[in-house]
Amino acid sequence: MKSQRLVGIDKPVSELVLGSGWFSLEDKYQYFDLLDEFVAYSGTTIDTGRCYGESENVIGLWMESRGNRDQMLIITKGGLSKTNPNSLDEEIEKVIENDITISLEYLKTDFIDLYFLHRDNSSIPVGRIVECLNTELNRGRIHSWGGSNWEPYRINEANEYADQHGLTGFVAVSNNLSLVVPTGPYYEGLIWTDEAARYWHAETGIPLFAWSSQARGFFTGRFRPDIRDHPNMVRVYYTDENFERLHRAEQLGKQKGNYSAVQVALTWVLHQPFTVVPIVGPRTKEEVVSCVNALQIELTEAEIKWLNLESSHWGHIL
Repeated sequence: MKSQRLVGIDKPVSELVLGSGWFSLEDKYQYFDLLDEFVAYSGTTIDTGRCYGESENVIGLWMESRGNRDQMLIITKGGLSKTNPNSLDEEIEKVIENDITISLEYLKTDFIDLYFLHRDNSSIPVGRIVECLNTELNRGRIHSWGGSNWEPYRINEANEYADQHGLTGFVAVSNNLSLVVPTGPYYEGLIWTDEAARYWHAETGIPLFAWSSQARGFFTGRFRPDIRDHPNMVRVYYTDENFERLHRAEQLGKQKGNYSAVQVALTWVLHQPFTVVPIVGPRTKEEVVSCVNALQIELTEAEIKWLNLESSHWGHIL
């Protein structure tokens, strides 16, 4: 796995980010093994969040036991309201300070490499948000910041404010992007990277850390039109167009050398005309290897369009 330098982030970012939202202390040694496997393939970047149960605790204990904090780029998120967990808390200064304090304690570190506000709240002036995060930057408790589930227009407003006041703005965004097209948010407040947003990323150069880059397992074969035991998956992803994308990913994977649809779908995310760093969610060491092997797949522009139903054929496949 290669690493890349991104503007505003002071450590190299690995090609893939390891998601950890389900990590638990009860099974911590299982997750230690998973983290070790990720690192064995030169993975350096780990994503967690204040609301992800015991994830931060597990990562902190793992880094402490391995003595590798300086080699890891840790992303965590915070700022959610207790009364409305789908938006940024209106008492942002107090909540962010408290969230970062707890995250640092659980992660057993004195700084967070990249801090994401987990949601936005458009009723809060962006100036307050920028000032709040710059306070934490100046304290050294975070080294860079951005937003997860934020609309581009709000990020533009925030960065304009930062520029006008000599402050640091957003350096990255973490929204959803995958080969499938959702019919709506999986949970309230989630933001999908639509065509306009992809154009915005290309224009601004702001990188996307794409969560659910493999569409919550949609491409594994676990979900088929006749399997309807997961209401949220059915509601968000069950369309004829998405099942056609799944079929094409399966077909192209075989053509490319016996790759799985999951691997092809991950590769599609990487082949965007702007910087994308997919957040992946392997549950086993074998799945880590599968994600890493997907980095070997090369897609042509025609194949990218064909996978996304933007053309009816490519090469000799149809």
